Amino acid sequence: MTTVLDVARRAGVSSATVSRVLNGQATVNAEARLRVLAAAAELGFQPNRMAQSLRSGRGRTVAMLVGDIEQNLYSALTKHVQAVLGQIGLDLLLYNLDHSPDRLRSFLAMAPSLGLRGLALATTDAIPAAFDPVLQGLQRGGLTLLSLGQRLDERGIPSIVHEEQAAGERAVRFLIESGRHPVLFAGRITGSAIGADRYRGYRAALAGAGLSLRRDLIFDTATAYRYSAGYDAVQRAIEAGTEFGAVQASSDEIALGAMAALHDHGRRVPEDVAVIGFGNIDWAAHTRPALTTLSVHHDAVAAALRSALENTEAGTEVPMLVSIGRSLIRRASA
Repeated sequence: MTTVLDVARRAGVSSATVSRVLNGQATVNAEARLRVLAAAAELGFQPNRMAQSLRSGRGRTVAMLVGDIEQNLYSALTKHVQAVLGQIGLDLLLYNLDHSPDRLRSFLAMAPSLGLRGLALATTDAIPAAFDPVLQGLQRGGLTLLSLGQRLDERGIPSIVHEEQAAGERAVRFLIESGRHPVLFAGRITGSAIGADRYRGYRAALAGAGLSLRRDLIFDTATAYRYSAGYDAVQRAIEAGTEFGAVQASSDEIALGAMAALHDHGRRVPEDVAVIGFGNIDWAAHTRPALTTLSVHHDAVAAALRSALENTEAGTEVPMLVSIGRSLIRRASA
């Protein structure tokens, strides 16, 4: 394996000079810099960035912990986050939590040894208060800690979020005012901070319209934002004889599953039942009928993440809460 010493011998310089060049320091003259870069290229030398980070105490990597790597939400967010980190010379380490508190606990325990610049918690799963001492310890150790998606600002963690409750209320109010009620709610409520906020929006819209909350119209999908969860919720409602004129789903995946169940039971969308999703994932405009949904702005989340990292680097204050609005995107399903 090629080492720094090999590059130094090939370039005719000291190993310290090689390290300064590869770390981007400006104290090396142009001729020596070119010799080092040429030698490294000839030998195929790739510096160990993690080792460099541990030696310098300044990491080049930001870890992003996602709730479920198979969800479209996280793949789209990852693409934007990786792009903005690259713009400021940082790398992305992606870690799948798979909705497991044990996996979160394990990663947080090893985080201090990874030489990270920052850590972004990008999960809809509610993070128990029992994790707070560990998270606070990471912050005291100099790690930039951020929450992407759920509000943890009251627990001392800067948070970059989309509005959830207000958006959910806006969508359900639109359905009610369009005469498309009763409205069935299908979404993850238990264990999901974001899902619970969207459900609160549903309740607020009903209360604002003077409508009673009906338990037979509420389906807590419990474990995940999956297509099958939406299908199962609508199928159970139909088999129970529950009448409804609309479905408010707490994700686009759940909405698509709901639309499939409606189709299989002979219900037309939107003629018989209107459907609204959440998140405007890339296929939402290309289903038939095209899915009405709430917008998402991964580019704004990524930009706010970059700004927080740059503020930390400059020693300036990082906002404790950045809230990004959602708009109702009207398409054929509602």
